Amino acid sequence: MLFCTNCHRITLGEPLFCSFCGRTYNAKLCPHKHPNPRNARVCSQCGSTDFTTPQPKPALWLTPLIFLLSVLPGLLLLLISLLFLISLLQVLINSPELLGHFFLAGLLLGILWVLYMQLPGVVRKGLHRLFGKSKSKDSSHEH
Repeated sequence: MLFCTNCHRITLGEPLFCSFCGRTYNAKLCPHKHPNPRNARVCSQCGSTDFTTPQPKPALWLTPLIFLLSVLPGLLLLLISLLFLISLLQVLINSPELLGHFFLAGLLLGILWVLYMQLPGVVRKGLHRLFGKSKSKDSSHEH
């Protein structure tokens, strides 16, 4: 999954080009699809000067925003869990007849935690591909 900074859309998979605007992801490709750094003037493998147009560089504010959006759900879930534990202690002390309701709420909270533990891996892989893939591709083809 890659985010295009030109048309602001996400393309699933590991594409070389944006499915919507056709720009490449942080690299220039020659007609033989050899990846080159975005500042290349000549293909390092075949010598071609005909390149694709890469997407614009991501804005400086975009990286922290995506990080914040990936951390925010976890922090919110942690806050809800802490509030649940405090409320559970109060119910245990003051009104044990409400324990059945808290059991169901705790079960729902547990399901949310399981879902949260599964989703960040997918999101993390997508973010790594979005921001980390092009750097590793450039460095692996420079040798």
